[in-house]
Amino acid sequence: MPAASLPDDDVSLARLLGYGRDIKGWKKIRAAGGMRGWVKCSDGRLYHPVVAEKARDAWRGKLQQRWRTEAARVKKHNQRHRLDGAAAVQVPEFDEWMSLGCPQGQPLHVPSTVPGETASKGQGEGQGEGQGQGQGQGDLVVLGGAGGTAPDAGASAATRGARLRADWALPKAWGDWALTEHPHWTADTVRSIAEGFRDHWVAKAGADARRVDWLATWRNWCRSDITQRQHPKAGALSLARGATPSKQEAIEAQAKRAGAEWLAQQGAA
Repeated sequence: MPAASLPDDDVSLARLLGYGRDIKGWKKIRAAGGMRGWVKCSDGRLYHPVVAEKARDAWRGKLQQRWRTEAARVKKHNQRHRLDGAAAVQVPEFDEWMSLGCPQGQPLHVPSTVPGETASKGQGEGQGEGQGQGQGQGDLVVLGGAGGTAPDAGASAATRGARLRADWALPKAWGDWALTEHPHWTADTVRSIAEGFRDHWVAKAGADARRVDWLATWRNWCRSDITQRQHPKAGALSLARGATPSKQEAIEAQAKRAGAEWLAQQGAA
């Protein structure tokens, strides 16, 4: 999903903006100018120039932090091996680093001999840092199949977490937990939720797709507001007289009140 964009779909927009299933209420707000400034672009999604600029600045700030982290790693490497001047590993400027594809964790040059150290010590440290850090960035730890456990890849892999395999299947113990925790669900409901869980995490890219504890991730997935709204208890969507509204219903009611007030102000103007 492109950053700083919204779908040009009233059902999705109503849900995202707190109107829930009240599509008519949302359409009334949109028709009165509730999406002023948002423009539909060639990919069929809505963009706002100010929001897009903020998103671009935020992404550039994130890249700058990664560049500073890489620069600190190179500086530490030079200090450890007493490299300075022409012998030191150089860090490109930020714009040049971006043009190179934002490299991180690459093996760093280690001289065969370092002043004040024996050759074997300098080479040993260089291998530990250069190879260890370079390979560590690129290694991909993948979660196992039906058992739901990761292969033994050492302590560093455990702290980095693991990806979910494309052929992952819900372990029986995990499904039994979901049925016990949410007795209004059926086995078919749990299987459907597991399919969505697998598709989401298999398709997700980057470091955010890694998890240290996939069982805890599954439990949080089942407890999430989105999953609970998609598979509610019977009668949960209708309020009994005098009953306390749920958090989602309170949000929808607040959105409707705000929309009504906005419409009244537009009419008065």
